[in-house]
Amino acid sequence: MKLIAFLWAALVAAPGMAGELVSHNGGDTIRLADEECTNQPVLSHLRPELRAQFRAASAVLQGHDFAACWHITPDGAHLIYEDGDEGLVPFHALHPLISV
Repeated sequence: MKLIAFLWAALVAAPGMAGELVSHNGGDTIRLADEECTNQPVLSHLRPELRAQFRAASAVLQGHDFAACWHITPDGAHLIYEDGDEGLVPFHALHPLISV
């Protein structure tokens, strides 16, 4: 949990950061934003009382774009995709996205 707190602090403090965390695995990329998740197809998979806990995310997996929502768990970022699939990105795989 300390790592994710550190990463979020770095996003807020560093002017070159885009406000997102990113994970790369081969050609796959997952981006986690610190914005409310508003994607209705994703939110439809969540109980209404849980929706406020989820943030916006996007992914490119096997060449396909997906919308997602995510929240922090003790093991990493838990994602729910628009098709109802779920995934977990461990904290060690997340890095601040640096924009140039």
